[in-house]
Amino acid sequence: MGTDDMIGKYLKKLFFRDYGPFATDFATSLGYKTWKETQENTYAIFYTETDAFWFVTELTDGQWAVWKEEGHMPHPFTVFYTWNEAINHLRDLFDKSALPKGYWIKEAPKKELRDLVDKGTQIQILLYGNALAFACETLGVKDMRTRKYSEVFTVSNEEVYEYISIHGLPKSESTRKEALVEGFHYYKEEGKWHTFFTERGRTFHEKNFDDEELGKRYIVTTLLQLSGTGLY
Repeated sequence: MGTDDMIGKYLKKLFFRDYGPFATDFATSLGYKTWKETQENTYAIFYTETDAFWFVTELTDGQWAVWKEEGHMPHPFTVFYTWNEAINHLRDLFDKSALPKGYWIKEAPKKELRDLVDKGTQIQILLYGNALAFACETLGVKDMRTRKYSEVFTVSNEEVYEYISIHGLPKSESTRKEALVEGFHYYKEEGKWHTFFTERGRTFHEKNFDDEELGKRYIVTTLLQLSGTGLY
């Protein structure tokens, strides 16, 4: 059996097997009401030659519990304050065990990926860059069919608005209604914001805003929607 097949087999066993009241007891000891909730916050790190897996579970207070799927539930566990402390502890165990490198999985929690992308970078990508390409690169995937943009982009509409209030809006490629460049355009004239779309030489969805804030908020919301993440 190949490494990937083995991992798939035993993870499926862990997460789909009905452990009955023992699983509920274990979930309760970790601060969760159900085993399903525990599963959703648990990550496989490495396995041993006896096919026993080591896991890390994020607790409801933000700490991390390290435990080994061996024997009967409820399993003993050790609590660490941070993800890094938990992983460093497991890495020490792994190195001392002299197991093959392929036994190390480290299924990093999705929030760790989020933490790697600061909000300023997220906003710049959403407003100026290619959200699809950036998300794929960050998650290490070829497309987003099996992942979610919310794993990478966590900023709110309001945070983006605060950013442009300080740094200004991205420059519109054209302020002429007969613009050759297709897409969304906007400009400010005599204290009013004017917005419109162009496609195949046609202008449509024209809007005019007497209120500057309403105009900027509409522009920000539209730019976020055009980023293609489906989050805004």
